[in-house]
Amino acid sequence: MSENVLNALEERSDRFDPTAFDFDDPAESPPDLDPFYRSLENYVRMVTGGYSNLLVLDAAGGLGKTYNIKRVLRNEKAEEEWTHTKGFTTPIELFKTLYMAQEEGHILFLDDISGISKNQKALDLLKAATDTEGEENWVEYRSSRGIDHPRTGQPLPQTFCFRGRIIMSFNDTPDSPDFDAFVDRGTYYRMDLDYDDRMSLVREIAKLPDFSPLSVTEQQETAEWVATVTDPSIEVSIRTFENVCQMRHYGQSEEQDWERMALDIFDLDYERYLIVRLMETDLPVMEQIEEFKERTGRSQGHYYNLKNDIKAQRLS
Repeated sequence: MSENVLNALEERSDRFDPTAFDFDDPAESPPDLDPFYRSLENYVRMVTGGYSNLLVLDAAGGLGKTYNIKRVLRNEKAEEEWTHTKGFTTPIELFKTLYMAQEEGHILFLDDISGISKNQKALDLLKAATDTEGEENWVEYRSSRGIDHPRTGQPLPQTFCFRGRIIMSFNDTPDSPDFDAFVDRGTYYRMDLDYDDRMSLVREIAKLPDFSPLSVTEQQETAEWVATVTDPSIEVSIRTFENVCQMRHYGQSEEQDWERMALDIFDLDYERYLIVRLMETDLPVMEQIEEFKERTGRSQGHYYNLKNDIKAQRLS
């Protein structure tokens, strides 16, 4: 790679120039996540405070819902007063989980549990545990084989009174009349952040000093990089931002092209991205082509075809 090509690419283009952004100083403007999670935290506190026995949360993955629910639970309840369960479960395992969380005021956090929403027996167990009529919710599971206690191995009773409370979270709540009937027994909250909200959240997250191996300034630069290569049609989340930060750390440490790696996260075309970046430098066209060929292994003709497509899209 020629020295003038390196210099041109190191002088960031108008598409991404960290010096063009006036980053907030975290010491003067600390990260403010409250606007994004205030409603969620209040709904969780309704359950911890006994104002509601059931909360069903619907939110896309990677937005921090699990972290923030557990944060409130840690602040509001003692460790032995709440339980976090995630992953696949069966009706028998759900019965055991409910049994272990049956005590008065105990919070059972069922985090993105699969195997429940489409299983009628599992829904019947949840309905029994959240019955709004009367003060005692009796949960029953009849089995000829018997059900063993998950810790002691001793037989469990087939019926018990559930006096706890339940929080459930989903990346996408099931669409079925039976599940809707269950949700009607409690509070339903959909946490929905649009693209601008997500980018604002990422910019606040970038101020956290322990979020990734990068420095805060590098995290803020990376957040702006994400903003330059994405648009509202692309899913941006805390999780994808964390992955990009990890890729940048790896790329800087191992002298690898972290931007090319990160573009794959958003399913973006690296070749088009590279052409746009080269077009925005002061390099002569032939040097742009040579750089494109070296980085991609593609031909001069392919470069011109993509470049013409990009120009046509900009004119349309």
